[in-house]
Amino acid sequence: MWKYVKFTEVNVNFAYNMKESIYIKENYMTELTPLHYIMIALGALALLFLILWLVAQTRAKREQNRLAEQHADEKQKLSAELQDKAEKERLEQDKAFAQQKQSYDETVSKQALQIDSLKHLSKDGGEYLTDMTLIQLKERLVRNERIRPEDMHVLANIFIPGRDLKRTEKIAHIVLTRTGIYILDSHYWKGHIYHGVDQTQFSAEPMFEHVFSLLDIDPYIEQTLVMERDDEKNTVYFRSLRDNIEDLKRRAELVEETFQLKYPVTSIAYFNKEGHDAGTMNNYSRDKKVKVVIGEEELELFFEKYVFHGRFQYSVDELEEIRDRIEHLNP
Repeated sequence: MWKYVKFTEVNVNFAYNMKESIYIKENYMTELTPLHYIMIALGALALLFLILWLVAQTRAKREQNRLAEQHADEKQKLSAELQDKAEKERLEQDKAFAQQKQSYDETVSKQALQIDSLKHLSKDGGEYLTDMTLIQLKERLVRNERIRPEDMHVLANIFIPGRDLKRTEKIAHIVLTRTGIYILDSHYWKGHIYHGVDQTQFSAEPMFEHVFSLLDIDPYIEQTLVMERDDEKNTVYFRSLRDNIEDLKRRAELVEETFQLKYPVTSIAYFNKEGHDAGTMNNYSRDKKVKVVIGEEELELFFEKYVFHGRFQYSVDELEEIRDRIEHLNP
């Protein structure tokens, strides 16, 4: 009986405590103030703004990605259009350039023919052959790497004002090299050549005195005589390259003065019998200012020995300047 009562008391106490707890909670709920409601509302509002912000950020990111993709597509499209346009312009420029080059080549070809015609009209065959000999010599030396193209310039059929302004002087060939400048007077003759003859040979060769008298040439100036044979008439006759030695020296001095060269110009009297007969030459000249060269082989040896093994006198730029000044007088 005691135990039953005890159990009943415990249950009563437990029920009482539960009731008290519920009462306390109800009292707590009933004690919320307006500030609590405001805080709850603000929290809910902040949560709402956070959700809206996250949604807005997601939309902005998607829009940014869309714009980036659109920009990349537009950029690729524009790049392709520019490449197509550039390719079309390049093709048009290539076509125009090809047309201009064709027109230029045709003009140069016509001018080259005109120049060749003028060369043939303004100089004889001997000068033309000498010109080709010098050009081929330069090409061979360049090909064999003996010289560079800019180390040698060959100019032909050059006219410069004389000391007397009423006349001009013609120079058959001017060769510009770094070791010096040379002028050539070329002669292609048949027969036998007597070079540098004057009155000092009359006693040993009386024939010369008679020839000087017949040709009315100055016996005190070295002359060049050519003895030729006319097989049809079976006769022998003489020709005179009148005063050619003095003329050659005078032209060399004129070139020095005209172009204000710092070194003397070397004069070369060039005789070539190839293409004619096997005539020979007697050289009586005592004038060391004029070099006498006979035949293509001797001409090449002369340049090999004296020109390309000498001391440099001019730089490449100086040679170019001298050539420009000469060509300026001979457009």
